Amino acid sequence: MTVVKQWPIVQLQPRLQERFAHLIDNGRLAHAYLFNGTPESGTTALAQWIALRLFCSNLHNGVPCGQCANCQQILSGNHPDFLTIKPTGQTIKVDDIRYLRQEMSRTGLEQKRRVFVIDQADLLSAAAANSLLKFIEEPPGPVLIILLTEQKQRLLATILSRVQVIDFPPLTAGQMAGELTAEGLDQSLAPLFGALGADAATARELAESHTLNDMIQAMGQWLTALGHGDWQAFIIVQTRIMSLVKDKNSQILFLDLVVLALQDVVHYQYQTAAANFFPSEQTHIQQAAQELSPRVAADALTAALTTQTQLQGNVAFQGLMETLSAHILTQMAR
Repeated sequence: MTVVKQWPIVQLQPRLQERFAHLIDNGRLAHAYLFNGTPESGTTALAQWIALRLFCSNLHNGVPCGQCANCQQILSGNHPDFLTIKPTGQTIKVDDIRYLRQEMSRTGLEQKRRVFVIDQADLLSAAAANSLLKFIEEPPGPVLIILLTEQKQRLLATILSRVQVIDFPPLTAGQMAGELTAEGLDQSLAPLFGALGADAATARELAESHTLNDMIQAMGQWLTALGHGDWQAFIIVQTRIMSLVKDKNSQILFLDLVVLALQDVVHYQYQTAAANFFPSEQTHIQQAAQELSPRVAADALTAALTTQTQLQGNVAFQGLMETLSAHILTQMAR
């Protein structure tokens, strides 16, 4: 009896899986794609599934068997025609792309087409990105290049213009709820973790460290102070919030929470379907929705999104939060 493996990508992104199956069946697969999204949303899984779909020697109704030699080699990371380049240190260096060029120039050992995946492509150095651009423009032979990134805006515009960009939607609340249930976590947090692009393992780590809960409470206090038009919001930034954000990752996470909270505020004001990202802070969020005018709330959300972008540079987090607080309070006074 043929054993057909059910690949996770079918559950995570069934439409994208179906789309690529159709492209492969009709010989319309392009030579270069960029998958923009988190690994949890299925970027890595789809890249692997495409290789399985191309190389499997025992397809069953278009589904890779997972059992043949080719499938087993791909799943174990040992297939000679399916190679992945990852950052060495903080960047993907030009030597990594030179190695890729050498591999691209070789004839496939098992298949006519070869598949190359560049993970965290946003970490390409300038020299590596320019070197890669040459191969994307003129690939040496029948190859498929798949770039994986969570931040496509960091790639060269010339690269983006020469690949087909596929934006991966985050996991649905239902999918995330299932993941959380499997991890023994509170399902009510599914909308939040889904919006953050966190997988169940990351969700468990955040929940068990209590850091996330502390951040949510601090964010609620800050939002309440702003709703009251109270400049005490600055003190909350300086004492409560800054004690929780010791590194860049935690700073990014906190600003994500701020943006999601302001989204909930706007949803409440316009009586649209709120995602309810913060079940424990609904009193604070509903109160802010009543105290902030729709104009101020919408402006605050825009300012928070701008602050997220500024944080990607070398701007101090405390200064950004104080500026955001001052901006919102000033808008309230008008």
